Amino acid sequence: MSPTKIRYFGWSALSIETADGALFFDPFFRPYCGAEWFHLADFEHAKYICVTHGHEEHFLDVPVIAHATGATVIGSPAVCSFLKRRRGIAADKLLVIDPATFGSISVPGFTLSAFKWKHRDINLTKAMTKAVFHGNATQLSWAWSSATRAPFYAPYTGFHVGLPDGLTILNYNEGFNTKMTDAEIGDLGRRYRTDVLLAGMQLNFIDDVVRGVAALRPKVVILYPPHDRFHAMMGAVSEPWPAFAAALNKRFPEIAVHIAEPGFELAVSPDDRSLLAQRVA
Repeated sequence: MSPTKIRYFGWSALSIETADGALFFDPFFRPYCGAEWFHLADFEHAKYICVTHGHEEHFLDVPVIAHATGATVIGSPAVCSFLKRRRGIAADKLLVIDPATFGSISVPGFTLSAFKWKHRDINLTKAMTKAVFHGNATQLSWAWSSATRAPFYAPYTGFHVGLPDGLTILNYNEGFNTKMTDAEIGDLGRRYRTDVLLAGMQLNFIDDVVRGVAALRPKVVILYPPHDRFHAMMGAVSEPWPAFAAALNKRFPEIAVHIAEPGFELAVSPDDRSLLAQRVA
């Protein structure tokens, strides 16, 4: 059996790549906020695309990649409806999964379940007003594009992925923030077994990442910054990335913690997966 590879492409773009094909989360490659790490060619092997929500830096390149590759897109009803009506994605290339009901679907090589998480507060009208007032053309472009070119208010969707060999991967995206209660995260920990946790780290939410890991109990954590360049444009400051890892290492020395930068790749070999299964048991 070949290793499962987890790769990070910047922003919230990640992939799980197995012998059954490549499943992407929020693939995004266009130049944005001064960053351009990858290109369309780097996503040509996409077989499935999962969309976590409808903010533009998660969404705008999804239809581009879907049209170019023929990949099947998996998302909430709002996301799939938008892609069909506004971006011309064929109905047979869309799979609806409803996070409100912990919806589950199976495709060759992957079993997926969806769940809801909460985003930190964003007021789109306020953001547009502030951008105009301060003359921030980039911020204004983001707010206007988000309101018109993407399903901005689509539900925030996390994905739990099971592989045929038993490895489980959970992408919590931006859910580690003060909006999520301990009870809500605890329910996810009881509902899903998680070997590898993909966790967005940003702003001052170190304690929220720690309590999320405490509830989900993964064996491996991959931390990634979903908005590094965007926050810099907005004037928002995040805690240093090593501080997130240090907090996890202190509380959970038994968990392997990785900080992902664009180009990061982690291979989980068959022996590793067997070990993970034994530890969970």
